Amino acid sequence: MNGMAEQGEQEQQVVRAGDRMAHVVIVYLVAVLLTLPLFIILYPFVPQLVLPLGDGVRVDHMITFGAILLAFIVLVRKFQVVVYGGLIAGMVALTLTSLFGTYGFGDLYRDYAGWLATLREAAVNAPLAAKKLAPFHDAEKLKALVSDSDGTVRKEAVRMATANFTNVKVGADEFTLIQSLSIFKEINSRWRYVSDVKGGEYFATPAESIELMAGDCDDHALLMAACIKAVGGEVRLVRTEGHVYPELLIGDEAHLERAGYLIRKELFTKEVGDAPLYHHTDADGRHWINLDYTRPYPGGELMNERIVGILPI
Repeated sequence: MNGMAEQGEQEQQVVRAGDRMAHVVIVYLVAVLLTLPLFIILYPFVPQLVLPLGDGVRVDHMITFGAILLAFIVLVRKFQVVVYGGLIAGMVALTLTSLFGTYGFGDLYRDYAGWLATLREAAVNAPLAAKKLAPFHDAEKLKALVSDSDGTVRKEAVRMATANFTNVKVGADEFTLIQSLSIFKEINSRWRYVSDVKGGEYFATPAESIELMAGDCDDHALLMAACIKAVGGEVRLVRTEGHVYPELLIGDEAHLERAGYLIRKELFTKEVGDAPLYHHTDADGRHWINLDYTRPYPGGELMNERIVGILPI
C-alpha cells in the first residue's frame, strides 16, 4: 500500500511539474508576442551602445528587448487570469472560424507577421534635438564651395546620376529623386574617410573630392550637395555637435511613402533589409532623409548627437 501511495504521489508531482512548465511556457510566449511589436517601435529611439566585437554588437538592442520582455512577463503573471481567459476565448473563436473555413491559424500567423513587417518598414521621424538652432559655422564659405562648382562637378554628377537604377520604372516627376539616390550610391560606395590636419579645418572643393573620393564628413557633405544640386535635387547640410551630413528633400507624406517604397523594395533592397528609414520634418511639413557616408542606404539610422545647425544649400 505504501508503495502504491508513493507511486501516486510521484505521479502527482510529475503532473504538477508539467503544469508549472506549461504555465511558464505560456507566460513567456505571450510576453514575447507582446514584446516584439513594442521593441520594433521603440528601439530606433534608444541611444546606441556598441561593443567592438566583429562588426559590432548592439548591446542597446539586447538591453531594450530584455527590459520590455521582463516588464511583460511581470504583467502577464500579475494578470494571468485575464490573460488565460483571453487566450481561451481566442482559441475557441479561432477554432470555430477554422472549422467554418473563414479564418484559421495560418491566417493569424500571416497577419501578425505582416503587422510586424509594417512596423519595421515605417519611416521614423527623428526629432530635431535642439529647439533653437545655432548659426551654422562657415555657412557662406560652404555655400560658395557648393555653388561655385565647375563643369567637372556637373559632368561627374551626370555620370553618377545615370550609373544606377536606369531600369527602374518611375514617373517623370521621380527622375531627380532616382538620380540623386544613384549619386548617393556612387559616392558612398567609393568614399574613404580621411581626417583633417590636427587642430585645423580644411574644406575640400567638390572638384577635389571627386578626384580623391576621400576626406572627412564636411568634404563628403559638400560633394554630395554639389552633385545632387547639379542634377536638380534640393539638399541641406545638418550639423551636430561633432558631425556634418547632407539631407535630401523628399517632400510631403505621399512623396515620403513613395520614396520609402523605392528605397526598400527597388533601389537598396539588400542594404536596408528590415531596418527602419529615418527622416526629419521641417516647419513646413516637408520631409528630408539623410545621405550620410556612415550608412550604406539613404535614410539610415542617425548618429546619436544633438543637432545644432541646419544650412539650406
